[in-house]
Amino acid sequence: MISFEKIQDFNYEGQRLLFEKAERFDYDRFTILFLKEFDDDYLNLAINIKAKNKKEFDEDFIKIKKIMNKNKRKASIFINNEDLLTTIDFKSKGLEVSDNSVWLMKDKLKKIVISETKIPIDISILSKEEEKDYSKIVERGFFRNSKEDPYDGLSESVIEAINRSCYMNNKFTTEHYVAKYQKKIVGTITIMYEKEIAYIYNVTTDINYRKMGICKKLMFHIFKRLTEVGIDVVVLQTEEGFYPEKIYKSMGFKELFKGVKFTEK
Repeated sequence: MISFEKIQDFNYEGQRLLFEKAERFDYDRFTILFLKEFDDDYLNLAINIKAKNKKEFDEDFIKIKKIMNKNKRKASIFINNEDLLTTIDFKSKGLEVSDNSVWLMKDKLKKIVISETKIPIDISILSKEEEKDYSKIVERGFFRNSKEDPYDGLSESVIEAINRSCYMNNKFTTEHYVAKYQKKIVGTITIMYEKEIAYIYNVTTDINYRKMGICKKLMFHIFKRLTEVGIDVVVLQTEEGFYPEKIYKSMGFKELFKGVKFTEK
């Protein structure tokens, strides 16, 4: 079984490597990431928190806040330890929830059964011509001020990460796919993988084509692709309590852990 820390680190390290001016500092009980180009909490945060109790966390947070503030960043911290989440008074530390996520995993990909869609769609890897517009294509799948969508649009740094993922490939292999209906792109999905694990990003469906099975079709296409390169485990992250979580779980994804990102007010 792949450890929670490896899954978490895989995600953030893969994103960090997209940016040339991104730094990583590993300490005894936490890791701090800095993204110099954007002043937000996307990749300016502390991860891999190993504090076992309130005392250790309080000691670590003092250090994290000092380091991040010195680098002109608000203190931001991702926690997936349930004991810490229930015992720490984050509000008293000037922190508020900026992201409430659930991490899901699906294994045994070789045993999947392909799902059919209500409309005929073609799935293909992103073409060179489409790469320049991929972030805009993905962004169309997220809508601001919508109670249904878990994200209130995409931040500038996330959009830039999507752009760079089309051209930069360091430690991990990244592949983008699009679903087309009558030559129109109606869905997207991205996978990033290494030897034993893959991560899914950018799962979107055009609002006018939802509930037609496009997301599931894209997922099954990815499952098949991953088995071709010898990977049998895939992970994704989504906001807790929104409809995507239900869809993924209906496809056999199981909850690994929940995590909360707290950011200084």
